[in-house]
Amino acid sequence: MGDFIKGLFGGSKPAPSPASHDDDDFEDFASVPSPTPIYSSQSSSSAPTAATFPDHETAPTPLPYTKWYRVWERASPSDFKVEAFIIPFIIVLAALHIWGRRKNRRKANVWAVTHIPVLEKEFASVGFGKTAKERLGRTSTSEEVPGAGDREFSAEGLLKEKTAQEYTTYATGRANVAHADVRIRLFKRYNPLTLALESAASFLFESVRAPKESMEITLETFDGKEKDLVPVKSKAELDAKESRFKGLQNSSYDACVWAVVHKEQMKGLRDERYDVSLTSTKDHKMLPVWASVMSESAEVTEALLTKELVECIEKAGEDAFEYLIVTDQPIDKPLK
Repeated sequence: MGDFIKGLFGGSKPAPSPASHDDDDFEDFASVPSPTPIYSSQSSSSAPTAATFPDHETAPTPLPYTKWYRVWERASPSDFKVEAFIIPFIIVLAALHIWGRRKNRRKANVWAVTHIPVLEKEFASVGFGKTAKERLGRTSTSEEVPGAGDREFSAEGLLKEKTAQEYTTYATGRANVAHADVRIRLFKRYNPLTLALESAASFLFESVRAPKESMEITLETFDGKEKDLVPVKSKAELDAKESRFKGLQNSSYDACVWAVVHKEQMKGLRDERYDVSLTSTKDHKMLPVWASVMSESAEVTEALLTKELVECIEKAGEDAFEYLIVTDQPIDKPLK
């Protein structure tokens, strides 16, 4: 009764009972430890630091020991097994490539030194640079041309390296001939793997030709079109050209397809060239047994197959001579 009267007149309220430990929902928060401050070595030290005085130089802190900076401790020769095979292989390929290109260039220069003096006897200009007399610094107007044994002769400016296996040269300045293109094909010495695969394919398949070294000369005749093919720069040059051509014999000739072919090359030429496929094959008593005539007419054979030509074919030999073709037809078959 006394407690009730005290409650009506603002008496003191009874103190609440403490939370029971049986309440599981608040058990994790009942005893939370108070956080403790973290003190660093700089805050507890009374000595000045570089952050306080930026101009003050401090001693460098030694780096911690780690194997990352010491290759000999974190790697061993067994980790480079792949590189031990790849790097020597690349070095060998590079050495063979350099050797092969130099070998081909050297063979092409030897051919030029040996044969281009002969071309310079037949053409006024050979190569892509100066003539033989200009290269040697000669001012004489004689017909002398340096021979293959002339030490002063140089192949510089005579050959152009089209690829690592193909070299070309050019000749012009002869009656009835517009120009002559010379193409030299050599082995792919700079790529032995490709050369070996091509040789194996030619051995296994008859349709694949074996790699070989060859020299091909293509002469384009004027055929009565000197005035159209020879360029002029002025009216004076045009008049001089017309007066010069008046004294020349007409270079026009009857259209024909005629060839002297090595018998082993005959089938391949028929498949590759449209013009040769139009001819018929016949043996001739003047030719050696390994050569044959491919012609459209017997009259053309009698006119073109001279004694001098037969001697040249015999001197070239069975191993070097492949074909001699005179044609007015295209190599590829016309589409229309």
